[in-house]
Amino acid sequence: MKPKLLLPLLFTGLAFISCITEKKMSEQKGAAHDYLTIDEAISALKVREAAAPLAVDPGVSPKLPASFSPPYRSVKPIKLFDNLYFVGTTTVGAFIVDSGDGLVMLDTGNGDADIAMMVEDMKKLGLDPSRIKLIFISHEHFDHYGGVQYLKKNVCPDARVAMSLTGWNMLQTVPSEWAYIGTRPQSVDIYLLDGMKIKTGSVIFQIIATPGHSPGCLSFIFPVTENGETHMAGIMGGSAVWPTQVETRLYKSSVEYFKAFAQAAKCDVGLAFHSQESDFAQLRIRKPGEPNPLVIGQEKFDKVFLQKYRDRYQKMLESGDINPYKPL
Repeated sequence: MKPKLLLPLLFTGLAFISCITEKKMSEQKGAAHDYLTIDEAISALKVREAAAPLAVDPGVSPKLPASFSPPYRSVKPIKLFDNLYFVGTTTVGAFIVDSGDGLVMLDTGNGDADIAMMVEDMKKLGLDPSRIKLIFISHEHFDHYGGVQYLKKNVCPDARVAMSLTGWNMLQTVPSEWAYIGTRPQSVDIYLLDGMKIKTGSVIFQIIATPGHSPGCLSFIFPVTENGETHMAGIMGGSAVWPTQVETRLYKSSVEYFKAFAQAAKCDVGLAFHSQESDFAQLRIRKPGEPNPLVIGQEKFDKVFLQKYRDRYQKMLESGDINPYKPL
């Protein structure tokens, strides 16, 4: 999929966003923490006009691509850690974190059909979907925001929705084409900013801006526990590399940017929204007392998990599909 619109001035936008975030954090100097509660995160955007008003796209949303269309085949729902679960299909999935004070859902699938399956799969894991308190959207592509409206209408009407300011604004300007089709979020409660930390229950989610796969793409770092022992999970928000000079270079720089935060947080668990059954095969056959195979260690988080994303960048760079820079 190749976008038909030019990317926004990302670095200018991110610089503005970082200033807002730093201002908010500086206001908290002397406080006992550097994170925001959900209520604080809702009010963190001081210049409300920075968020574009909801736009009604007059165009007709085309059908989903065949590879993203129903019927869907579920990946058998699975408990990954004491407080982390995966539900989804062979197309795309979502992570559920039990924060101790409600559930947090990261991403929502393509639309009504697959999110309804995910809701039922949550029940199979013993989770109550109505307890979803916070919904993170990793980026502004239909296979990640598509289930938000279904959840808000049918499952967890009081859940707060969070996505990047850049991603929200992008959806108010880009027409229903390419990766921006399907049912879009109609409102956002929290506009996520680079460097934000949001706490709900006992879990702090760190938000990292990683543009390239999409202008508003975000990655996440948060703790998980295995028999009470804490590990740090990292999710790289975007997967595919698009054949343009700007997006390809942004993608590569974002991998290294995310790496810096992952190293500082000592990430030893790497996760992806487009997980497949093979990603959990070893966990399913694990015997009692054996270590969790998803804990790969800090060195492999960089050399194995993040290397997959570097390899995708390099493959695109060498593919010959990218138009060369034109001389000024």
